[in-house]
Amino acid sequence: MYRDDMELGSSTPRRKLDPRDVSLPPGYKIEVFAKGLTTPINILFTKGGDMLVADSGVADGNGKVLKLMDGRFKVISDGFNPPLTGINEYKGNLYVSHRRFVTIVRPDGTKEDIIDGLPSNGDHHNNRVVFGADGKMYYGQGTATNTAVVGKDNTWVPEHPFFHDYPGGPIRLKGKNFNSSTFLEDFPDRTATTGAY
Repeated sequence: MYRDDMELGSSTPRRKLDPRDVSLPPGYKIEVFAKGLTTPINILFTKGGDMLVADSGVADGNGKVLKLMDGRFKVISDGFNPPLTGINEYKGNLYVSHRRFVTIVRPDGTKEDIIDGLPSNGDHHNNRVVFGADGKMYYGQGTATNTAVVGKDNTWVPEHPFFHDYPGGPIRLKGKNFNSSTFLEDFPDRTATTGAY
C-alpha cells in the first residue's frame, strides 16, 4: 500500500506502507489503519469515545491535533510549537504538550498556554502531561543532550548557546573533557573543549 491521500496539505513524497515489514509475535497480525498522516506521535481515546491523534509537526513546522471523523482524520487544533509531544484529556479539556509549552484546548476550540518557558530547546522536550488521582498534573521534562555533553551534533546550539542540562541531584564528574573543532564562530581550525554540564 502506498500513501496516496494528501488531505492534510503535506507535500512529502509517498511512503511505502507494508505491514509485512513489522515483526510480530506468533498469533498477532497487523494492518494499515490510517494513512496520509505526517508525523503522528500520540493516540488518545476521549471519554466521549472520539479518537484523537497528535501530530508532532516536525515534518511541516505545525504541531496539530486531529480527530477521526467519518473515516478520515480532520485537524481540530493546530499552530503548536514543534515538536508536539503528546495530548491528554482532563475534565473535558484537551492538554497539549509542545516545545516549551503546555496548552489547554477547550471544547469550543479556544487555546490557552498554561505553562510557558519550559527548558526544551535541546535534543529532548517536555513530554505529555498526565493527571494523578490527586487532581495534580504531572509531566517529564526533557534534557538538553543525550550525554550531558554538548557537541557538533547538537544543531540547536547556535540558536541557544547557553542552554544546558540541569542534573536532578548531585553527580560526581570524572573530569572527562572532549575536544572538537569549534562551530560557534567562523574559525574552523580552532578547537573547543567541552565537559559535562
